[in-house]
Amino acid sequence: MLTPTFLWAQRSGTPSTPKMTNQNTTRANSSTTPATQISERGTWAIGLTTTTNSGIFGGLNFRKSWNKNPNRQPIIGLDLVNLKDYREFTSPFSYNGRSYTEGKLNNLLIARPEFGMQWMLFKKSSEGGAALKGILATGPSLGFKIPYYVDVSYLDPNSGRTIIKSIPYTEAINSSPSRSVIIGEGGYFAGSGNAKLAPGWHIKSGFDIELNTIKHNYLSLEVGFIVDVFQNPVEILNQTTPRAVYTTGYLTFFFGRTY
Repeated sequence: MLTPTFLWAQRSGTPSTPKMTNQNTTRANSSTTPATQISERGTWAIGLTTTTNSGIFGGLNFRKSWNKNPNRQPIIGLDLVNLKDYREFTSPFSYNGRSYTEGKLNNLLIARPEFGMQWMLFKKSSEGGAALKGILATGPSLGFKIPYYVDVSYLDPNSGRTIIKSIPYTEAINSSPSRSVIIGEGGYFAGSGNAKLAPGWHIKSGFDIELNTIKHNYLSLEVGFIVDVFQNPVEILNQTTPRAVYTTGYLTFFFGRTY
């Protein structure tokens, strides 16, 4: 009589159904947790740059990156810069405060579409701070050689009036028109109609310091080195040997958004 009663009590106290429920809940959580941890984010950014071959403002940069891999991200970009020869200097002669670059024959505007990779060297800490990335990119260098224009003043023999005219510097040093005086620099795009393409290739390497931001803002400071190799030598200054290889150090401030 005691044995059936004891077995019935043991079976009725066994929580078989809750154990199955807990196992199902654990499996469901394990299957959904990794999905919430995956974050395939990217970055859009625009940059303002200064280089060793330009003034304070050297050009604009556009960049997009994909962060599918936290340690290595592909990037694409576009640089629009004005490249100068390191031997350029402003003429000591001026007219009413206007100046021009002595001996300059051409402006060189470069568009650099590029593809590359950035590697995470030092990650941000859990409390914030900066991250350090290494960058290597390459792509074509599309140079546009634009004649350098200056404004000249000369006396018209027919009317006796003083005429101010914008002409290429090559004509000004040949005294055409006669007895002309250079009074200042012409417009940067004054000779854009006579621009010539100078194709080439470039390689860029640098370090990017990603600063700590709030929400989806993106700020970084990039410093690096660029080598441009053109198919043919590009003449920028008068009485100097044209070069096909130009080296540039750069500093760019990027700001944008992450998504």
